[in-house]
Amino acid sequence: MPDIARIVIFKKENGEEFIFEDKYVQLTSLENKMLIFKFEASQDILKEGAEFFSTFNTYEQIKVDIGGTGEIPCYMKSLSHIVGRGPKKTNGEHLNGIITLSLQQIVAAPDPEEEQNCLNCALSQNGVCTIKDNGEKTTCDDFKK
Repeated sequence: MPDIARIVIFKKENGEEFIFEDKYVQLTSLENKMLIFKFEASQDILKEGAEFFSTFNTYEQIKVDIGGTGEIPCYMKSLSHIVGRGPKKTNGEHLNGIITLSLQQIVAAPDPEEEQNCLNCALSQNGVCTIKDNGEKTTCDDFKK
């Protein structure tokens, strides 16, 4: 098994990409197909990243590849402003900072041909078709209503 790369790649649909070393990136949430990344790095690195992400529109597609494990298609949701952190330069600007990026993973829509309309069916429980787990019957037409 190949080693996992120590980078996180963010890629636009046109192929343009921005690469962060994994030491600067933390995946803080992966709930409900939301990927929330926290970047903590030097102001220079964050400014480059923020410039790349700021060209996206909300719901524009972006692909994420964590460590070379494969691209995850997502929609752009939001990008925070850079928040300064750590020691300051002589001009008062922090040497380091943090930004947060929120992405929504794209999942395939269910096939309407396979979905059962169970809302008014006597075999449904809370809107879920109960016959899907029955190996012998596959559709409501196989049952008497």
